[in-house]
Amino acid sequence: MPQPQIDKDWITTVEASVLAGCTEGYIRRLLRDGDRRLRSWRAGERAWLVSRADALAFRETLSSRANVNRDQRPASPKPKKKKKR
Repeated sequence: MPQPQIDKDWITTVEASVLAGCTEGYIRRLLRDGDRRLRSWRAGERAWLVSRADALAFRETLSSRANVNRDQRPASPKPKKKKKR
């Protein structure tokens, strides 16, 4: 399959995760599993490029609860470790 021309229509997984409103790990897992909702191609051993239009469309498929104030939510606190006696 010929590789697409690299331009502003193809973005990194980090950029795709911001546009889609999910984590980069989730985007990478979808790409590894061959999910057809995101057109993509490998640009090297580890790098993926994702269609900008597909990342924006993918955001609409996620639950609205996951997208509400995503950037404003604080990180979850780390659980406290129990002391050994």
